[in-house]
Amino acid sequence: MHNKIRLLVELQEYDTKITEIEHRKEKLPKEIEAISKRIEKVKKQLETASENLNALKKERRQVETDIDDMETRIKKSNEKLSTIKTNKEYRAALKEIDELGEEKARLEDRLLEIMEAIEAAERKQNVIKQKIKEEEKAFEQEKKEILKEEKALEMEINKLKEQRERLCQEINSMDGSLLERYNFLRLRKGGIAVSPVIKGVCQTCHLGIPPQKFNELIKGEKLMTCPHCMRIIYWGDDERYQEKKEEVQ
Repeated sequence: MHNKIRLLVELQEYDTKITEIEHRKEKLPKEIEAISKRIEKVKKQLETASENLNALKKERRQVETDIDDMETRIKKSNEKLSTIKTNKEYRAALKEIDELGEEKARLEDRLLEIMEAIEAAERKQNVIKQKIKEEEKAFEQEKKEILKEEKALEMEINKLKEQRERLCQEINSMDGSLLERYNFLRLRKGGIAVSPVIKGVCQTCHLGIPPQKFNELIKGEKLMTCPHCMRIIYWGDDERYQEKKEEVQ
């Protein structure tokens, strides 16, 4: 009976190990997707920065046009001064020239502000472009490492499955119904069909085993199940079972 239990413990370790590796392998595409989304986020920042820069350049062109128009109007107003005949008209013309000059000065101040903003926007755009370049380079390296890990995990899974299959054949040749029972429990018990009992407690459902039943378990003379979760149980402190578990690591 000890030998049967040892084989079941080993089989459970194989299944647990395979499941762990498969879960890790399933996460790898999501890691690549997460890195890709990180780059897309930075590209969105570049798009926003470019739109802002284009808006500033458009405003600069408009302000430059307005300044040119203002200079033309001031020039025409100055030329009209020599044709004015009354003091009242002359004073009105001077006032208009002053107002046009003030508006031109305001536009020139705004133009300086825009030019400074454009310089800052161009610097920001260049920083983001450099960040994208660095992120894409890092992405290719990380993707390469992830794909390498994925391949290694796939090889490890195949190796473990081959070893598991040989173990199943050994168990089946010894007791076919035992393997069926194991697979039945594993399917209905979240992948765990065999559980150690340590200090009288099932390590899967975490409920206590009656003392008499625990004493029988220590003897290892028959296949026993947890009275609570119905999984196959074994004495977890038995070194013979520990050796089997370590063989799978």
